[in-house]
Amino acid sequence: MIEKIDFTKKDTNVIDTYQRLKAQGAFDDVIAKYRDPATRYSVMILEEKVQSSYMIKLDSFRHLQDLRRIDEDDEFEYTYSLDEVRKIINFSKLVPDVSIGSPLPLMLWQQSFLAKCFGWRDKKGEKRYTKVMLSIARTNGKTYLSNIINAYSFIVEADGLFNQDLAYVANTNTQAKKGFSYIRTTFMALAEIPAFKKLFKERQIDILDDKIIERKAQNKLMRMSQEAGRFDAFHFIAVTADEVGDNKNMGKIKTNNGQITSGQVQTANHQYLQISTAYPSSNSYMYADEQMMKIAMQKDYSRDLDNYLMTVYEQDSLDETQDPDSWIKSNPILGLEEKREQMIKSLISERDNKMADGSITEFQNKNLNMWLQVAENKYLDLEDIQSSVVDTPPIDIVGRECFVGFDKAKMGDTSAIVFAFPYKENNKDMWYLYEHSWIPLAQSQNNIALKMKQDNVNYLEAEEQGFATIARNEYGYINDDEIFEWFMEFVENNQLDIKFFNYDAYSAEMFIQKLDNLTDLNLMPVRQGTKSLDKPTDFFRQLMHTKSIKFLNDEMMIHSLKNAILLFDNNGIKIDKDHANTKIDIVDSIIDIFYSAIYYASGIKVENKKEKESPFSGMSSEQINDYFTNDFSF
Repeated sequence: MIEKIDFTKKDTNVIDTYQRLKAQGAFDDVIAKYRDPATRYSVMILEEKVQSSYMIKLDSFRHLQDLRRIDEDDEFEYTYSLDEVRKIINFSKLVPDVSIGSPLPLMLWQQSFLAKCFGWRDKKGEKRYTKVMLSIARTNGKTYLSNIINAYSFIVEADGLFNQDLAYVANTNTQAKKGFSYIRTTFMALAEIPAFKKLFKERQIDILDDKIIERKAQNKLMRMSQEAGRFDAFHFIAVTADEVGDNKNMGKIKTNNGQITSGQVQTANHQYLQISTAYPSSNSYMYADEQMMKIAMQKDYSRDLDNYLMTVYEQDSLDETQDPDSWIKSNPILGLEEKREQMIKSLISERDNKMADGSITEFQNKNLNMWLQVAENKYLDLEDIQSSVVDTPPIDIVGRECFVGFDKAKMGDTSAIVFAFPYKENNKDMWYLYEHSWIPLAQSQNNIALKMKQDNVNYLEAEEQGFATIARNEYGYINDDEIFEWFMEFVENNQLDIKFFNYDAYSAEMFIQKLDNLTDLNLMPVRQGTKSLDKPTDFFRQLMHTKSIKFLNDEMMIHSLKNAILLFDNNGIKIDKDHANTKIDIVDSIIDIFYSAIYYASGIKVENKKEKESPFSGMSSEQINDYFTNDFSF
């Protein structure tokens, strides 16, 4: 019986868990039976003989645990074929590198990646990993790996099949031509090797400008681009997509991915390989997939996304920018002794130059493979947002004090209500945020698919998770009564003690009037100028930076925080509301909250008009109770 392991829980550590299981003999049979590159590399990583990123540690632990499952878990659906591993590794030794015209010996990490791609199989003998992502810093040999995989898929995996479509995909036509020229060069070099020369002739393989074609079987490896699209007409057995993290083509890449994977559904033994370096915008679908797979791998016990291989070579912290010894995490080629000294020297020079001219983020992004928030005037650091996400609520909210912020929709915007709960964690003041949003469809032809494409947010998933309500009426509008009823029910069910309900008065008159008439809530309109919002905007940023904020893995919350941009004037700072397409309604609600909550955090009581009118203003519930129960003398 394999132990249930969940690295999302506090005080769990990949290396410590591996060492504990190893001491129990859990991996003895696996290490004795499998001496292939992927298994040896995984052991090296977990024995910390090579510095590696957290994501590579997870990937390595997953590999060893899954090898155990083959014999120890009857419900595990996969096997690991050493014969398939030998085939791809032996083939790779024949493929020439285009820069020198002859094969290069692959490093262990490269062999490991190939072994996982092709060695893991399902019960039918087809490849387990139908989706594969390799994220790695520049100049680490990913083009060579890609060429090996393209050649192997076409020459070996498609052998004996007919009318198979394969593709190499780049973002633009120009990039596709350049990338495909490397593939053509690889095939032309293979055609000169006697064994392949005979095979090419027998199978009538021709190398053209925009495709490699096997005329006998009508199999084609095509040059394609995200820019041109038109993937829905194909059922690919294999696709290699280059630089899928590109933030300039996010919409097209996401649409094309859907067409590619949907077309592969009924194609046996298919695989979709995506290779990229990190890009400036973390709104990329690639970044979202990395975060999704991080959670999936952390939950070792779960079989979710078992068909997705995620291999990410990256730095774990921006602080490592000053630690060249750690750069092997994102640049595994530094493990090659003959290249290490010169490459480290070049990287240090590049870092120093970028620091001097103020563009260090470019170095961190491309040379250290780190996702960053580098757009001008970004409100929050991506690292601070990531560290605030929790898998489960840190507190039970029932009966708790809280502050509420409300931002009412304008036209196609979402309406958002955010609750902020103060609490203590190890004697540190903390805040737990929870939000619910209402999604109108009136500006999206009453079509949720179109709305999700416009905003780059999966609202259907958010609704399923309880974070959103999508307009269901024939006009696509959100009704104030819906919001009111949801709010009142949520407050009543959780017996919340609301200190202040803060709101942007713009277009919220009817809703606020109803709250004022039917509740005793302290309602606080918040002016939206920099003079009013400067302090709460800065205060919330400090809370994020000091790791004092926690919220659930809510895509809408994360999307809103990532896209918030600062606006400056003589009175201070605030979030720029004019960026309507960035969906920052949740952030606006949060800032409204801290207009009042900043004083609570400082121990200062803020009174509302309703409280001032009460003779018991400033008293707690206990003090009021004491007032009525004390003996009086008249």
